[in-house]
Parts: sequence; C-alpha cells; structure tokens
Amino acid sequence: MKHQAGLSMMLFLFPFIFVPAHIQPQVQTASTQQTLNQHVADLQNNPNDTALRGKIIALVQTMRPSPAISEEARRHYVVGKTLADGAKKPEDFNEAIAEFKSALLAAPWWPEANRDYALTLEAAERFDEATAYVKLYMATNPGDERLRAAQDELYKIEARKKLAAQANAQAALEEQQRRQREEENSPQRKYANWLRGLNGARYIWSHPPQTITLEIRGNQVFYKCVADSMVFNETMNIQGNNFYSHGFTYTISDDGATITSVSPPDAYSHTVETSIYHRQ
Repeated sequence: MKHQAGLSMMLFLFPFIFVPAHIQPQVQTASTQQTLNQHVADLQNNPNDTALRGKIIALVQTMRPSPAISEEARRHYVVGKTLADGAKKPEDFNEAIAEFKSALLAAPWWPEANRDYALTLEAAERFDEATAYVKLYMATNPGDERLRAAQDELYKIEARKKLAAQANAQAALEEQQRRQREEENSPQRKYANWLRGLNGARYIWSHPPQTITLEIRGNQVFYKCVADSMVFNETMNIQGNNFYSHGFTYTISDDGATITSVSPPDAYSHTVETSIYHRQ
C-alpha cells in the first residue's frame, strides 16, 4: 500500500515520469473488446474452429477485467452440467453436449465450461474432441494445480481411447462372426452347400434293355437314356430338390443317395410309376 501511495504521489508531482509496463494495469480497451467481439462473431459461423477458440482465449488473457459471462452462457452451462450428471451411457450425453456447445459459443474463453465440456465429451467416448477441449481449458491458465490435473486427464483420455478401440475391434469381430454363422445357417447357404456336394454325382436306373443315367453338374442334370441301339439325351435344371421332364418329376433325396422319378398319371387307370435311381 505504501508503494502504491508513493507511486501515486510521484505521478501527481511528476506527471511525465516513466512507469514500467510490468506494473502498469492492463485496461480493457475499446479496440480489444471490438477484436473479441469480432472473433466471437466469426466463431458463430464456424463453431469447430479450434484455432480461433485458442486465439480468443489468448486475447482474453490480456484483458483486465476479464469479459463477463453472459446469463445466456451460464444458463446453457448449468443445464448441460445437470444433464451430464444424469447421463449413464455414452449416447445419453448428446443433449448435455449440445448445451455446452451453446455455452461455449457465447463465452468461448470460460475455463470451467471448457473443462466440463471436455469431461462430457470424454464420457461420451468422443476422445479426440475431449482432448482438444482439455487443451483449450489448459490455455485459460487455470493455475498450476489445475494444469497438473488437466494434463493427467489427457493421459486418462489417451488410455480410455485405446481401451475403447480394443473393445470396438472385439465387438466388430464378434458381429462379423455372428453374421457368418447366420449366413452359414441360412436356407440359401445350406442349399448351396447341399447342391455343391452333389456336383459330379451319377445315378443309374436299369431295366434291360433300357438304362438311364443321370449326372449332376452344378444346377443341371444331364439325362442319358440307352435302349437297344437308341440314345436319348436331355438337360434339365434343378429347382430345389426337383427337376422335371415330359411330365416326370424327379426328386433328389436330402442325403443325395437316390433320385426318385414319378411318371404322370396314366390316362385310364390314373396310376403313376415310380422309379428309383441309385448314386454310383
């Protein structure tokens, strides 16, 4: 107090005396406030400009007194903090995040808002964004003890990011395996495997002087009938377990061991003939 009183007296007596800059009070000038206002307006148009946020924080560090926190910013901050306190799962933090965003658009230099927004982003597992806002909080120069805590929080975020990546990779692997099992057990896959197992199979029915051979290739059946010196060939498409020719229905057994043919009903007796082809 004596030093300040003496300094005041010297200035009164010697108005042109030089006062070193480090003891001159840093007054918030109109030009500084205008610069801050312009930066904040620019931020409204580009809220994700982290570099501009850092520039605003650096500018506010030079201002005495510091700019006031508006009631609008404070309302968004309190609502966001309350919502974050009630969130349980990462996706529950979305509303809190929106409120903190609004608070930090109105007062981007606010240390507590940057800190609590960073913690909320971390809880929401948005680790890169959380890291950015912890660093912005540190740029507000909150004091040695809080800087130490913030740096430790960065290490925690780094560790949690690694753990989340491992968990996500494991979850993705399990999901892929689940889909593979579903696909393997699907009717379409089972049918494709069943048909693939029949590829190249040959079936014969013989009733001299007639011998019929059926050979499966892919989804087709190659029919060959030899009767005395006559040979008849035909190609049929497999549909499910069946294929058809001239009114005859051929059915492949589920185990692929036999093919059963059923003739069309006789015009007079309405009876049908059944023949069984055995796999060779």
